[in-house]
Amino acid sequence: MAVRITSGVPGFDKLIGGGFERGAAMLLSGGPGTGKTTFCLHFLVEGFKKKENSLFITFEESKEDIVRDAKGFGWDLESMGKRVIIKYYSPFEFERFLNELEDLITKNDIKRVVIDSTSVFGLYLKDPYEVRKKIWELSNLIKRWGCTALITSEIEGLTDIQSADKSRPVSRFGVEEFVSDGVIVMHHSALGGEWDRAIQVIKMRRTNHKKGIYSMKMGSTGIKINPKSQI
Repeated sequence: MAVRITSGVPGFDKLIGGGFERGAAMLLSGGPGTGKTTFCLHFLVEGFKKKENSLFITFEESKEDIVRDAKGFGWDLESMGKRVIIKYYSPFEFERFLNELEDLITKNDIKRVVIDSTSVFGLYLKDPYEVRKKIWELSNLIKRWGCTALITSEIEGLTDIQSADKSRPVSRFGVEEFVSDGVIVMHHSALGGEWDRAIQVIKMRRTNHKKGIYSMKMGSTGIKINPKSQI
């Protein structure tokens, strides 16, 4: 039986059979402002609570911005010490990131990894085949080291629920979803009110996950999902 680890996002684990499968690599997609970074912070803070060391690799926001974002939800990442490591690389340091990743994971006994986001692959690699190959290699290396990973990807264009059932990519390059164990898409629900966002599990290997789109809200303590409210 697969070992499950909790995501830390209230209501989400009820959509995926109790949590992520340990050692899986998940793609977390969505447009700007849909809550991707906040979801990832929930995941890292939950690791701290479970005494699992976490690593947040960011190519977009600085470490200071990530810490500030977390404080806005009541999470003091700096007080968590080496349990939660945040590492910023510029998009032009892709090779350095690849060369340092193994040491960061093995020397710090990392169990949870966040990589934000796949946009850096497109800056570094121009051929879609090479993008897919590199993401596949990266996800497999992370799993080989025994980590559970969230890899974010920004979807270009509309990300409201009206576009969710269209035949369109659910990732930046249209390839990440094929090399990931799970695919989660975050939407603007366009419904208004506090439940103004939505979430959808497109794929979750070896998991009888719930289908459909579910209501989600962002508040002072982060994200909350209503697993009984299908849109």
